[in-house]
Amino acid sequence: MKRLTTILLTLIFVGLAAQVTAAPLQQSFQKDRHYKEINGAQSTYQGEKVEVLELLWYGCQTCYVIQEGLENWIAGNGKAINYRRMPAVVHDNMMLLARAFYAAEVLGVMSKIHKPLFSAIHESRRQLITEEAVADFFAEQGVAEKDFTRALNSAYVNGKIRRSRIMSRRYGIQGSPSIIVDGRYLVDPSLVRSPEEFIDVVDFLVHKVRATVKGK
Repeated sequence: MKRLTTILLTLIFVGLAAQVTAAPLQQSFQKDRHYKEINGAQSTYQGEKVEVLELLWYGCQTCYVIQEGLENWIAGNGKAINYRRMPAVVHDNMMLLARAFYAAEVLGVMSKIHKPLFSAIHESRRQLITEEAVADFFAEQGVAEKDFTRALNSAYVNGKIRRSRIMSRRYGIQGSPSIIVDGRYLVDPSLVRSPEEFIDVVDFLVHKVRATVKGK
């Protein structure tokens, strides 16, 4: 009997210790220290899926580094989130690859282009800084140069670029990667210590949004 009591007390202690250990992790992420709240923004979450928007730039090393972790996180949270990507456009040097993003979208080849484009720039060290160089890359992925050029300069891409610039300003984006959770919370590398913490903060905010709605 004494042995059974000891075992039960041990299990209870372990359970409580796990709760105590987990709690500080959730509480350690603080507004203005690990994430920012976007002024004037309102939640769009109605109890279905939390919108998570990634603003990226293919020339960004950090964007490349966090992709695998983000993909794994997305796969594990697909039922809770609506994940979207949009190129950040805050500097002129981001424009060409932002246009390439939307060209891939309009051509229906985003799934074919996304990872290879990151790899070409950050693993193969290719200088994709001119329209001709990017057109050559797309051709290697099976996209005819004339189709790429037409898409790159299309009204669709022009409209999307205008929206990206507007949204980048509205969200107060300083660079990439930046992630917006529920249209209200901003996470960027300047606020975290590692790629892992970046994803942990995004995960924390998704749970925060869901908990807020459930608590009403």
